[in-house]
Amino acid sequence: MWSIILPGSANAASAPGADQIPQAKKRGLLVSTANPYPIVTNGCARLVHDYQVTMFPQYDMYFVLTRTGDWAPMQLFHQGKALDTGLHIDDLQALDFAFVVFIGFKDNKFTRRLAELHPSFCLTDTYPHPDLPEGLFRGILSHHATKQHPHLLLMGGSYDDNVFYPDRKNEEFILAVGRIHPDKNQLELVSSYRQEIFEKYGLPLYLAGGVDDPEYFGEMKRYIDGVAVASSIDPVDPLAMDSWRSAQEIARLCNRARLFVSASPKESFGMALIEAIACGTTCVVNGDYRGFVASDLRPHVHGHITAPQGCVVELVDQALRDDVRIDGSRWAKKYSVSEMRQALTRFIAERM
Repeated sequence: MWSIILPGSANAASAPGADQIPQAKKRGLLVSTANPYPIVTNGCARLVHDYQVTMFPQYDMYFVLTRTGDWAPMQLFHQGKALDTGLHIDDLQALDFAFVVFIGFKDNKFTRRLAELHPSFCLTDTYPHPDLPEGLFRGILSHHATKQHPHLLLMGGSYDDNVFYPDRKNEEFILAVGRIHPDKNQLELVSSYRQEIFEKYGLPLYLAGGVDDPEYFGEMKRYIDGVAVASSIDPVDPLAMDSWRSAQEIARLCNRARLFVSASPKESFGMALIEAIACGTTCVVNGDYRGFVASDLRPHVHGHITAPQGCVVELVDQALRDDVRIDGSRWAKKYSVSEMRQALTRFIAERM
């Protein structure tokens, strides 16, 4: 049967008595190519960070960073700090992990052996997925599924509701959050923004994020004039890590924005989108958000959610002209860590 995530009530655990000695936490391990250290640069890295810091508070969580492409192990982290511990399977075995969660997966000697030696789980954007060997995992976590599986938990991305929540301020600008890359389609957004939006409404566009594709940024930068279009990117050193913004900074930006806009033609889920919705920001989209149930997402955004249509700048214009205001923060709560935590930890505990 299917396992479907549902919002749950808070844990009702009683406090230990004064005469009890707290036991050391069991250890858990995350494995991914998405690295949140020293700073988060994409939605998957944000998810890895939140899973390590907030999703499993009853476990002492570690993280193995693997190399993009072949998933060779590169570095072990604990509480955000790189460790000198070796990355041989025997070294990791000595840490006695209670479970392993792979955020994505690539089958190689290291990942397969690690998965075989522990109760292991895998989070993937869609199931079935060609990278996932059958029978290797105790459970599959997925945003979207087209096939049944006896140990499948359907769950979207999650956000930290201790950071992202409504705290609305003056609506000073239009906000776009994300890495500068063709996949995010920001060039379409900035190329006509001055004429179509800034000159009509006086609201500048603020791009929050860093450069992931220097050549693409080279096409965009002539539109970033600091008046109609501004950004967090250092023009002297576009690849500087300081261009990226922390979760707390992004939450503050969302709460000051008249609109959040995403020009991406497709997203597996859309972490930046759910974070903006959680802040009560009206969101304009023009893409395929397959990580959501379309009928569920539809009332909480302005624009197209199953395929891009027309130009995203036209949708921004329409939202401002018609004074569209959508506060989906209550709806977004079901994607918060505090709501998802109980269902996820129960799903894993039942299969360990």
